[in-house]
Amino acid sequence: MYTETTQTLRLSGSGDTKEGAFNKIFSQIKHVVARQTSDLVVRIEPVGVSIVSATETVKHERFFGLFFPRKRTRYDITVDIQVRLGLVQVENITFQQQTEQTAGVGQLVRQR
Repeated sequence: MYTETTQTLRLSGSGDTKEGAFNKIFSQIKHVVARQTSDLVVRIEPVGVSIVSATETVKHERFFGLFFPRKRTRYDITVDIQVRLGLVQVENITFQQQTEQTAGVGQLVRQR
């Protein structure tokens, strides 16, 4: 019923800071794992991270081409994350069936 597996996910994220780019990546893990498996995910534990590519893009801007010069930096990161998953296999659970009958309209009228 409970199993543990290890998967490797390739995720990418971008942000204005390095930490922001990594936060975007780590926030995707739960959604990607839930989409890939039909079992109930109980635990997700990142085991290892390896960087596939990391890009820093610097853009120089000016207001109206003359005023207020500034630099804008954007970080794009692609990583392979190895995660250990704790899964509950829901299809292997046997459920006992109980049937309940709700009151019909006739029974509700007679009770009043």
